[in-house]
Amino acid sequence: MNNQSTVAGPSRLAPTFVPAKISEEHLQLGAALYVRQSTFTQLREHQESTARQYALKDRLVAFGWPDDRVIVIDDDLGISGSGSAERPGFRRLLKLVTDQQVGIVLGLEMSRLARNSKDWHDLFEVCAIFQTLIADEDGVFDPQDPNDRLVLGLKGIIAEMELHTMKVRLERGRLNKARRGELFHDVPVGYVLDEQDLPQLDPDESARHVMTMFFHLFESLGSSHALFHHLAEHNIRLPFRQDRRDRSSPIDWRLAAKTTVYELLKHPLYAGAYGYARRKSYRQKNGKKQGKKYLPPDQWKVLIKDLHPAYITWAQYEANQRRLHENDNVGDRSGPVRGGSALLAGIVMCAHCGRRLSPKYPKDAQAAYQCGRHRTVAHAEPCYSSIRCATLDDFVASKLLEALAPAGVDLSLRVIEDEQARREQLDTLHDDRVAQAHYEVDLAERRFKHVDPANRLVAAQLEREWEAALAELEVATTELDQLRSRRPVKLRDAERQELREICADIASLWSQRATVEQRKQIVRLLLRRVEVEVHNNSERVSVRLHWSGGFESSHEFTRAVMQFRQLEAYEQLIDRVLELTLSGQRPPQVASILEREGFHSPRSDTPISPMMVQKLLLEQQQCRQQLTNPSLEPHHWRSADLARELGIPEKRLKNWVTRGWASAIQRPFGRVWIIYADDPELQRLQQLASCQTGQGRRVATQQLRTPTTIPKKNQ
Repeated sequence: MNNQSTVAGPSRLAPTFVPAKISEEHLQLGAALYVRQSTFTQLREHQESTARQYALKDRLVAFGWPDDRVIVIDDDLGISGSGSAERPGFRRLLKLVTDQQVGIVLGLEMSRLARNSKDWHDLFEVCAIFQTLIADEDGVFDPQDPNDRLVLGLKGIIAEMELHTMKVRLERGRLNKARRGELFHDVPVGYVLDEQDLPQLDPDESARHVMTMFFHLFESLGSSHALFHHLAEHNIRLPFRQDRRDRSSPIDWRLAAKTTVYELLKHPLYAGAYGYARRKSYRQKNGKKQGKKYLPPDQWKVLIKDLHPAYITWAQYEANQRRLHENDNVGDRSGPVRGGSALLAGIVMCAHCGRRLSPKYPKDAQAAYQCGRHRTVAHAEPCYSSIRCATLDDFVASKLLEALAPAGVDLSLRVIEDEQARREQLDTLHDDRVAQAHYEVDLAERRFKHVDPANRLVAAQLEREWEAALAELEVATTELDQLRSRRPVKLRDAERQELREICADIASLWSQRATVEQRKQIVRLLLRRVEVEVHNNSERVSVRLHWSGGFESSHEFTRAVMQFRQLEAYEQLIDRVLELTLSGQRPPQVASILEREGFHSPRSDTPISPMMVQKLLLEQQQCRQQLTNPSLEPHHWRSADLARELGIPEKRLKNWVTRGWASAIQRPFGRVWIIYADDPELQRLQQLASCQTGQGRRVATQQLRTPTTIPKKNQ
């Protein structure tokens, strides 16, 4: 299978003869030498392998290829051959083969060409089509020969399995060390590694104080985003050591990035626990990496509690993780406190479909919670769970104030303690910063005084460092003085009394003192979620409050609606209005009766006005029919019908009624006039209408102006 015999020298491999598989056709083409190392660490620490691969160029020259026709492809140095990364050098190699520019492909081992079966089989299948040889340290192979194809296939499988074996061996070694809680590549801010490479609390007291305050602030602020902005606003810097393996290395005090704040909150070491394999890589459908996601503690490969020094307890760590989980704002999670006037944004749900109600802030209307299920789900019917934010917020706030009322005294004491602790923490932080600045000034001064004045370049640099340290000291001192002048460390008696008075009246504290963000935080501390159900798109609303302690309470209230049709008592209202109107009541009288009976307008609890009464009657076709076309008793005429019978304008007939020349009943609604006219009265009216001349009309008027009296049963 392989007719080559070689002798290895100290740095090169010199072939004794040219293998028979290399023909003149192969020598007329170029030769490709593929050089690859998997990682940059191997390039830096294992240079012998790289040198051996480059030395294979001499083997190609010994085979008969001129030096200028040997193409060295080293574009993939530092790239893995497992198939998980793009290899431009490998693509270039395939193109040279398909363009028939090379007659042989040489690599130190088959594993250098590819570590996965797909890439490897693609290569030697292309080489078989274009009659290109494949060679390594062991020999030269013809991909068209069945025996060589068998050997090449086995070599590819062995290379792939070798990579898998190495990964498993290394992973098991790491896992074994992790199970002892000793595998540390680095430690987070606030820790250093001791001589046994185990984490210990930072020996700097100011660094420990800042990290303790870091977690206290998160408990009060509730989100990593708010914590990041609070640190930036108050210029609170974290202690980043340049070398955490050296306890004496200088501390670089700087503001933490937003991602750093989130990662510190997720790290279990701050709770004294050791965790391994806390994140998992996910891939998209196209194979590209999507990133890494944090796993819950029960899915970690290793979790050892109470193993190392801690800043917080494990219970506090779990509470922080639950809050971060809720802040993701995905699915039914409430999300962090956001801007906007809606008090319950993120925790109010639709009881009908279970989706979150989103606050909408239109420019020309009031803010409202809306359920958008019918806009996102095909063929879904609207839930009609929309409700004004002010209506629901005021109702829920009243229930919260009722729950908080008995805790007024305890709340005032807790506020005083928290304010005192917050001031002491800030004062300690700025005091430590001033002490550190004093140390930097003293150190710079000593360095400057110990330098030889003749060495002007070094002396000038040290003088600049001394001046920078003095400037930093001045800034730190100024910030400390401003803090103490604006907010003294100790609460004065007047401030304590003011806090007690404010907290005694919970309602006043809620409405006048608390900001929108503070109200939202209070709501989230007391309530887990609020379920809202609007019954049949009416004014009746059911609310279910899920309190943080597990208790649930159900309530009902009425909301303002846009139309009368949305009122639950709409049918009863219409029937009553029609009944009163047909009985002869005028709109003002009807409105007064409706107010006494408890009917109200849809948009508020205000009474129904006379104009609303007329609008209600006009909206209903049945009402219009009964009012404009009433059923008539015998000898009763509509004004229009009687005027048509008499052959006169309806306006003249109504004028006669006004003058008392005809007996009529004017309907209370619709301007429909009902006129009484039996046979004698009809004859009289016809005679009255037949008078044509002015003189005759006056005479006739004098004789015919008295109408017939309406019988009592028809009045």
